[in-house]
Amino acid sequence: MITDIPRSSDFREHGVDYLNLGWGIVLNHYFALVDEKVWGVGLDSEREAAFWGAAQRELATALSLVAQGTEFLLKAEICQVSPWLLVSRDPGDWPKGCEKGDVQYSEFRTIDAKDLVKVYNTFADCRLPEDFAGIFGSLRHQRNSTMHSVERGLRHVPKPILETILIVSEHLIGTRRWSLERRNFVHRDRYSVLNPEGREEAVIGELLLVTNLLTNSQTTRFFGFNKKQRRYGCPTCSQVSMRLAIQCRTAQLTPNTPDSSEIFCFTCDKTISVVRSRCSHGDCKGNVILSETGECLTCWRRCGQ
Repeated sequence: MITDIPRSSDFREHGVDYLNLGWGIVLNHYFALVDEKVWGVGLDSEREAAFWGAAQRELATALSLVAQGTEFLLKAEICQVSPWLLVSRDPGDWPKGCEKGDVQYSEFRTIDAKDLVKVYNTFADCRLPEDFAGIFGSLRHQRNSTMHSVERGLRHVPKPILETILIVSEHLIGTRRWSLERRNFVHRDRYSVLNPEGREEAVIGELLLVTNLLTNSQTTRFFGFNKKQRRYGCPTCSQVSMRLAIQCRTAQLTPNTPDSSEIFCFTCDKTISVVRSRCSHGDCKGNVILSETGECLTCWRRCGQ
């Protein structure tokens, strides 16, 4: 008998965690640059290039975590059909004596990572897009070159690692779900144990930084945030800290129409009711008012006062 047969949720939880660990490594380096520019004298292009050159091993670790996380998420989807699809089909590769006694599932040789997309597309209800196989293949090649050999010309670039995480999340976790998965991870990581009050601000700060790094088409695709559309203050995020009340203009009308009565904030993943009326303060042209308090989400003042 085969024991300890994995569940799809087991693979998924590990896969999401590996993506989060890779994401955190890359973002920590970006925040180091931001701190240098804020508190230091700034970085010229030569010093910034040297910074990323010195970070190559950390970026390689991040990429390896993303590759492992992607494999686990593919296995989660395949396992949802049947965990036996992941086991090598050749009985000659099965553990010795498995026909005579109990054997743990983990002792069986599983299919090669290069075959995961093929197996997924064969049995899943909805196939992955054709370019996903290329992205996964490139990810595996870079990981293998780093872990098993020394490819002198290989240089890891931070932004594509973040983009890969978002693409993998879109196809294997769910459309525009990464901000929610990131929040769930940060709320239970070791830093939250030490500073639970700072975890929400940390998530919002990350997402604000990432949207500055990505193109408008990418932020729209992965977060539902159109950088070319008018932005409003988010009443939920503003409660996290006074600093965010000023900076966090991440809420937008949904849909973006003159009579729309809701705003959506991608950082906190909340939809909030608003009233469409002109702000009572003459120096403000805002016309999106928070239903509950009467605050103008453009100037943050209460209308009628």
